[in-house]
Amino acid sequence: MELRDLINKTHALRERLKLLKKEENNLIYQIELFETEIKTKLDQTGAEYENLSEDEFQLLMADLCNQTKLAIEVVYVYNDEQYIKEIQLSSGATIEDGIIMSGLLEKCAEIDLSINKVGIHGLIKPLSEKLNDGDRIEIYRPITAKV
Repeated sequence: MELRDLINKTHALRERLKLLKKEENNLIYQIELFETEIKTKLDQTGAEYENLSEDEFQLLMADLCNQTKLAIEVVYVYNDEQYIKEIQLSSGATIEDGIIMSGLLEKCAEIDLSINKVGIHGLIKPLSEKLNDGDRIEIYRPITAKV
C-alpha cells in the first residue's frame, strides 16, 4: 500500500473513532437518564438505590424484570462472628450474584473471591454455578495452621 493510502486510511479511522466516542458518550448519557428514572420509580427519592454499585444495580434491574424468585441464604464465618443473609434473587442467578447482592463483600473486606472457595450446602462450586431455590451459599476461609 502506498504511503498516501496509509495516511488516508489512518485519517479515516481516526474520524470514525471520534464519531464512535461521541456516540458512546451519548449512549452513556441516555443510560444514566433511564437509570435515574428507574431509581425514582423504585423509590420516590431514589436515595435507597443511589449507593448501589454498578453490579448490584444491574442485578436489581434484572431481578425486577424476572418474576421467578429464589430464596437464598449467604453464609460466612469470621473471627467467631457468623454472617447470615437471606435474600431473594431471580432464577438464573449465580453464586457470584448472590454474594454481591448479599452486601457481604462490602461488610467483610477480607473476602477475596479469587482466593476464597465458595460452595452450596458444603460442596465446593464455581462462582458461575446457577442457584436453586433454598440454596445456602457458603464462603470458605483459607485454611491456616500454626506450627
